[in-house]
Amino acid sequence: MSEHDPERLFLPRFVPQWVADVVPVLLIMLPETAIIASGEHNGEAKPFVQVVYMLLAALPLVFRRRWPLEVLAWTVALSIVSGYGPAYALPLLFALFNVAAVRGRRTGVAAAGLVLLTQLVAIDVHNGDLPFEALLARVAATGFALAAGLYVHTRHAYVEGLRDRAARAERERELLASQAVAEERVRIARELHDVVAHNVSLMVVQAQAVGAVSDDERERGALDQIAALGRQGLAEMHRMLGVLRPGEGTVEADLAPQPGVGDLHELVDHARGAGLEVTLAVEGEPRPLPAGVDLSAYRIVQEALTNVVRHSGSRHADVTIRYEPRGLELSVVDDGRGPSSNGDGGHGLVGMRERVALFGGELAAGPGPEGRGYAVHAVLPTES
Repeated sequence: MSEHDPERLFLPRFVPQWVADVVPVLLIMLPETAIIASGEHNGEAKPFVQVVYMLLAALPLVFRRRWPLEVLAWTVALSIVSGYGPAYALPLLFALFNVAAVRGRRTGVAAAGLVLLTQLVAIDVHNGDLPFEALLARVAATGFALAAGLYVHTRHAYVEGLRDRAARAERERELLASQAVAEERVRIARELHDVVAHNVSLMVVQAQAVGAVSDDERERGALDQIAALGRQGLAEMHRMLGVLRPGEGTVEADLAPQPGVGDLHELVDHARGAGLEVTLAVEGEPRPLPAGVDLSAYRIVQEALTNVVRHSGSRHADVTIRYEPRGLELSVVDDGRGPSSNGDGGHGLVGMRERVALFGGELAAGPGPEGRGYAVHAVLPTES
C-alpha cells in the first residue's frame, strides 16, 4: 500500500507496510485473549469457541485499508453471530476507526451508527442485559473511535494538500528556471548577433575589395564566392534574429553599440549614483579582447552589481578585472548579508552561467571572504 495511507502519518518511513498492517491487529488481540483466558465473562460459549470468534473478527483487519467497508461488514455480521463482547468489541471499533480514516465524515458517521446498532442487536439476540452505564460506555467508545478516525482523515487530507502544493511549487520553480534560461539564451544570442554580423560584414567588404583589384580571374571568382557566402550568412543570421525577437520595438536597442570591459567605468558610475560605493581595480596589462568575451564580461559585472543593489543590502562592492595570459578573470565582492534564501537559483546567476558556459569558462558564486557578504568570480578564456 502507499505510504500516503492515513495510518502511515504516525509511522516512520522505514517501517514496512506489512508491519503497519499486522502489528495493530496483534495489539488488539492481546487484551481480548487475556479477558477470555481469565474467565471473567458471562458468555455461554466455551473458551475455545470464543477464541475462534476473536480470530475471525480480528484477522480480517489486516486487509482493512484495501477493503474497509467489506471488513466492517464482516465484523458486524460476526458480532451478531457471536454475541460475546470481548470477542468482537475491539475489532468492531477498530474497523469503524479505519472506515472513518479512509472514507471520511459522511461514511464514518453512518458506520458509527451501524456499529452502535450492531452492539445492541447482538445483546438482544443473545438475551443479554445491558445496564445504562454499559450503554453509555459503548456509545462513548463508538464516538471515540469515530472521532479518532475523522481526525486521522482530516490530518491526512491536510498533509496530502501540503504535498500537492509543494509538488506544484517545485514544478513551477523548475518551469520558471527553464524559462529564465531560455530567455537569457535568447538575449545572449541577440547581443552576439551584432558582434558576429559586424565581423562577417568586414570579411565580405574585404573580399570584395581584394577581388576588385585582383587580375587573377580564378582568384576573383573565389573571392566573389566568399563574399556571396558571407552575405548569405548575414541574411540567415538576420532571419534567425527575427525568430528570436520577442516583439516589436527592439530595433533601436539592437542597433545600439554593444558595451565591453572598456565601458565598466561608466557602469560603476551608474552604480555609485544608485548609492553603492564601488571600487574598480584593473590588474594586468589591458589588451583587446574577443568581441563576445568583451560583451559577456561587461554583462556579468552588470548582473553582479545589479544583484548587490537589489538583494544584498550592501553599501560597498569591489570589482576586480584581471588580465591573465589565456583569459580574463572577473570578481565582484560585496559586504552585505550574504546569499539570499533563493540560494543559487536567481535569474541573474542564470544569465552569468549561460554567458560563462558559452565560452567554456568557470563561474563561482557564494559567501564572500570569511563568510561575509557575497562573491561572484568568473573566468572567461580568451583563447580557443
